[in-house]
Amino acid sequence: MRSWSGLVKLVGLPALALLLASNTITAYLETRDTVYASHDRALRAALLYLPTEPLISEDIHRRLAASLSKEEKEVFFSVTGPDGHTLAGESGLSYPSAHTGDSVRFSNAYYRGRAIRIAAAHIGANDYLVAESVSTRVELVHRLTFTDLQRQLWLSTLGIVLVWLGLRTVRHDLGRMAEQLARREAENLAPLATDELSPDARPLADAINGHLAKLAGLLNASRRFAADVAHQLRTPLTLLGAQAQYGLRQDDATELRKTIGEIAAASRGAQRLCNQMLSLSRVESANNTLAEGSRFDLATLLRETALDLSMLALEKRIDLAFECTGGAVDIVGNEIMLHELFANLIDNALRYTPCDGMVRVSLTCADGRACVEVADSGPGIPVKAREVVFQRFHRHLDRAGGSGSGLGLAIAHQIALAHGGSLILDDGPDGRGLVARVHLPLPI
Repeated sequence: MRSWSGLVKLVGLPALALLLASNTITAYLETRDTVYASHDRALRAALLYLPTEPLISEDIHRRLAASLSKEEKEVFFSVTGPDGHTLAGESGLSYPSAHTGDSVRFSNAYYRGRAIRIAAAHIGANDYLVAESVSTRVELVHRLTFTDLQRQLWLSTLGIVLVWLGLRTVRHDLGRMAEQLARREAENLAPLATDELSPDARPLADAINGHLAKLAGLLNASRRFAADVAHQLRTPLTLLGAQAQYGLRQDDATELRKTIGEIAAASRGAQRLCNQMLSLSRVESANNTLAEGSRFDLATLLRETALDLSMLALEKRIDLAFECTGGAVDIVGNEIMLHELFANLIDNALRYTPCDGMVRVSLTCADGRACVEVADSGPGIPVKAREVVFQRFHRHLDRAGGSGSGLGLAIAHQIALAHGGSLILDDGPDGRGLVARVHLPLPI
């Protein structure tokens, strides 16, 4: 608790003392104004009551003291005629300077060595004056201010105790969480126990658990990637080794050249598989951060992607077309990854479409979203199998004639999700072939 107490001393106590001092001064001034206003009203009432009494009455002084709730020695009055002679009361009281009119005027003065408050008025032909000692006012102001200060001190002390108890509880919870993390192995990313934590510490524990979940996802993705690499490359590497051994035993140049060609093709396939697996790993670990990228024209990207794959379309005599109903379509995202998405979809469509077939790439915009469709005239995918084709290394049997690795649709699906979009498979035109439809949000 030493660190918390030091923090309170350095920050909390001076601030609290300054707040108390400021509040005490404000309370004193407000109390003084209220008390003085109340007593001034009593003086005004006594002053207006005074002329109604006979000036020769000997009990005027006593009755004034009773009306003002004062001792007789603290109350003074004076009535002065037009000629300046004192008609009744004390003769040494001075009237406020430049006092004219019938309104009551208040002023402060000293009389017989004590501070007094004077209320004076000119009524008829005479000047009337009533005064009282301010000692009672001052005493009342001090008493009320001290009472208010006591109440504030008690409330502040109670608040400090409650804050200290709360900080103590939170510190205990923080120590418990730190102890849990300190005892763990490096790869233990299980969530922290929050059952016994106070409500104040649970938001921090939930944030830590959320971060641990993200780290666990990254770790699982890395492990899965390593396992997939070991599993998927084992077969092509074994094949490469067997083909190399077979080539070493060949003396015929033609057969040797054929074997080397097969080795080169298998090597390109293994390289493509590695590239796809790396792309999938990067997309899965990026989550939704790919949507925060640069602004570019989606129509230009689609046109360039289709041109990159035009050679494959020419080899199979496939009619590859790009259609865009409008002009430029600006979108925000990772241009490289989106190129990978559409390259996989167009490549899949070309590979599984038979010779002399058709592949159409179209771009439309509606309801704040860009819609990209890649339609082919290939064998298509049954409705029941469309949900599982987004899984890793899954290849539908009806489309297994191609040389794919089963990663293209999985990569495209993950990239679409990472950009806040979606990838849907549907029947092609007239129920023939397959349509891969990608929806991406347009920037606001």
